[in-house]
This record gives sequence, C-alpha cells and structure tokens, in this order.
Amino acid sequence: MVAVMSQLVGKRITLGVTGSIAAYKAADLISQLVKYGAEVQVVMTKGATQFITPTTLQVLSRRPVGIDIWAEGTNSVPSHIEIADTTDLLLVAPLTANVMAEFAHGLAPDLLTSIYLATRGPVLLCPAMNGKMYEHPATQANLKALRSRGHAIVEPAEGMLACGYEGLGKLAPVDEIVSRVLSILG
Repeated sequence: MVAVMSQLVGKRITLGVTGSIAAYKAADLISQLVKYGAEVQVVMTKGATQFITPTTLQVLSRRPVGIDIWAEGTNSVPSHIEIADTTDLLLVAPLTANVMAEFAHGLAPDLLTSIYLATRGPVLLCPAMNGKMYEHPATQANLKALRSRGHAIVEPAEGMLACGYEGLGKLAPVDEIVSRVLSILG
C-alpha cells in the first residue's frame, strides 16, 4: 500500500485534459495528486478522449469524468458551475493551443471552457504543443492575456516532440507540475 502524503488533503483540484498527445501523462499526474491527498475531478475535452480513455482517468481519480456539458446530471446547479464553485484549483494539463485561445478569448463551447469561465479561484496552465505553434505570435498573445489575469503557467519543456521535431513544446515533467500545485495550494 502506498503511503498518502498529506499536503493536499482536503483540497479539490479540477484537472482539465485537452486533446494533446501528452494527455496520457494525465494518468501519472492524477496518481501523484491523489498520493498527496487531493480529491481530483477530471474534465476532458472530446479531443482528449482520442488519446486516453475516460475510464482510465476515472479509475485513477475515483470519480466520474466530465466530458459533455449537456450531461448535467441530477443537480439543480449546472455541473460546470458546481465544479467551478467547489474547486480549489483549476489545473489544465496538457493545454492545447486551441483551448488556450478559447480561454484567452472567453469562448465556452464545452464543459472545460465553461468551467474555466466560472472559476474564481487559482488557475494553473500547462501548455503542450508543437514548438512552432507555441512560438506563434497568436499563441504568445494568448499566453500574455492569461498571465495578465493572474494565471500561473508551467512552461513547456524542450526535447523530442511527438511530431518528430526537436524543440520547445513538451508538457513539463509531472513532478514539476505537482511541485507547482503544492506551491499554490500547500
């Protein structure tokens, strides 16, 4: 049996997972956050489900995974509002260029982006994409807008990217993301 570390006991983290090849790393991220005692609510974009199954993340988080904004459930409060109201941290890892742009421009076409707009607590964003996409002026302008709102950003790492290019754009190491979560909530 793995010992639970108590730094995040009683903390509720909403983990947004977007449609990046790095979505598979969400499994390790959830495991680490749960090990620290956090309650993790996973919300996936439909694109993320092309890279990792909701079942995997549900088993690791021990909670149903949110995907569809129209599957509101039985509460009188819409799920995106309830999740936003009850989270201590909205963590999005990996964050694609598309979802980053939706956040920056206030678009809410799905559950994750709707939760983002309703969240009043801290937001931690972890971009992952091709280096050319990351360095594009539009992406950099979106990052600047998100930083100006007080959101924390864990910069992507350099290395071999899934597309075969070498450079900036890999999702930061899970340990680095967890460390940043601990600094925000610990």
